[in-house]
Amino acid sequence: MPSRYRHDAPRLKAEIVARVDAGEFVRAICASPGMPAETTVWNWAKGDPLFSEALAAARRRGTWRRLWGFDEAKAAAFLARARAGERIHDLLRAPGMPSRGTYDRWRTAQAPFAEAAFALLQRRNAQLRERGLAGRRAFDQALADRIIVRLNTGMRLEDILLADPELPCWETMMRWRRERPEFDRVLRRIMAARRRAVKPVPEPVVEEVTEHILLGGTFLSFTRLPGAPSYGTLRRWMRDPNFAAAVARACEDREDWYYDQILMASERDAPGSIREKARAVGRLKRQLARLRRRPRIPLGVQPRPHHPPGRMKADPGTGR
Repeated sequence: MPSRYRHDAPRLKAEIVARVDAGEFVRAICASPGMPAETTVWNWAKGDPLFSEALAAARRRGTWRRLWGFDEAKAAAFLARARAGERIHDLLRAPGMPSRGTYDRWRTAQAPFAEAAFALLQRRNAQLRERGLAGRRAFDQALADRIIVRLNTGMRLEDILLADPELPCWETMMRWRRERPEFDRVLRRIMAARRRAVKPVPEPVVEEVTEHILLGGTFLSFTRLPGAPSYGTLRRWMRDPNFAAAVARACEDREDWYYDQILMASERDAPGSIREKARAVGRLKRQLARLRRRPRIPLGVQPRPHHPPGRMKADPGTGR
């Protein structure tokens, strides 16, 4: 079937080459009214060497124009619409405006266009900054005093801000602390004092820890039990004088038990060589030396003496 464009083919070929040379794509040209299909154009290029050569040269020039060619009219229209208040992001997607890649290349290769685009960005940033400053909440001393009072009652700062709708949000609170160093110092002082505050350890927990120590355990071995607190928590509990004194007494009793075991092992008349008896005593002495590394006792806690009055300390070496 003969092509319906056979009589008008020379004109159409010339128009296609001119538009491709100007930077348009073949697919976009073929989508225009009155233009042949893209398949027809490529068939023409296969059957007409002159048209094929002219189209290839036009595609090379069109690619260069799209990448590096500067369209003054399009750039002027773009800058005019941007100065009128349209967002650059929206303009780069509008028909007849440069694409994102073309915009970036123009800013790289065209100094006047780059200066104009930079001025537009500066103006936009200034508008956003003014808008943000207008919506910022200024420091309120009355609200700051309210936060300090409630913080002194033991509430967490996050809970205080969430419980009262009149108080600022967390981000505004952090900005107030940066802007008012004296307010920040008061908050830091209150929270530091709260961290240093001594909280009494429950009595069942004290009994559980001390019983574990009396049976030959340590803080580290206690943390391996299911549901036990961490080693850092146990060290923090030592700030409680009652807990620290109970741990100290348990350590003393544990060492007394080991001294008694060493004494009994050295005086035992069981059959066996002296070397076997020395080996048993040495094992107990090594365990006792390991357990002498007690948890640090805070100042102000006075555990009972290592050996009660009237009791003599046995010599682990001789048993007397």
